[in-house]
Amino acid sequence: MMSSRPLRRAAALLSVLAAAVATAAVAAPAHAAGLDQVCVGTEVTTFDPPLTLTARPTTVTVSGVYTTCTNPGAITATYAETFPLTASCLVLFDSGSALRTFTWGGTEAPSTFQYNVTSSAVAGQVVVTNTGVITAGGFAPAGAEQVITLVTPNVLQCLVGGVASVSGPTTLTVHGA
Repeated sequence: MMSSRPLRRAAALLSVLAAAVATAAVAAPAHAAGLDQVCVGTEVTTFDPPLTLTARPTTVTVSGVYTTCTNPGAITATYAETFPLTASCLVLFDSGSALRTFTWGGTEAPSTFQYNVTSSAVAGQVVVTNTGVITAGGFAPAGAEQVITLVTPNVLQCLVGGVASVSGPTTLTVHGA
C-alpha cells in the first residue's frame, strides 16, 4: 500500500508555489500595467561653436533615433531640437524646461513632450534626464521619461579645437493613465 505522505507534500508544495506566483503578480509595480511605450536608440548632440573649457554661448542641436520601440503602432521614432545655451566642456547642460516632438514610425500621430531637464556627471558620463508629459498627439495624455547618457568630453580635445559633438544611448518610457 502506498503512503499518502508524498501526495500531501506535493499538494503542499503546489500550494506554496501558487501562493508565491500570486504574490509576485500582486507585487509588480503599479505603473507596469499602464506602460504604453518603451524605446531604445541613440542621440547625437552637436555644439556650434565647439565646446571649450570656457563657458560661452553655443547653439546646441540634438538629433535622436529610436530604432526599437515596443508599441506596434509606433515601432520607431525620431526627434530633433535646436536651442541656444551657454556651455563648456565642464558644464554641458543645465536644468530647465522645454518641448520636444517625437515622430513615430507607424500609425501613431507625432507626440509633443513637455519636460523638465536635469543633468549630472556619473562615472565619466553626463546623464541627462527629461521628465514630463506627452501633452498632444500619440499617447497623450501620458507621463514620460527620457534618459540620455553622453560621454564626458575629453579635456585634451577641449583644449585643442574644442568638442563639436557627443553621442550616446537614450531610452524613452511612456506611461499611460
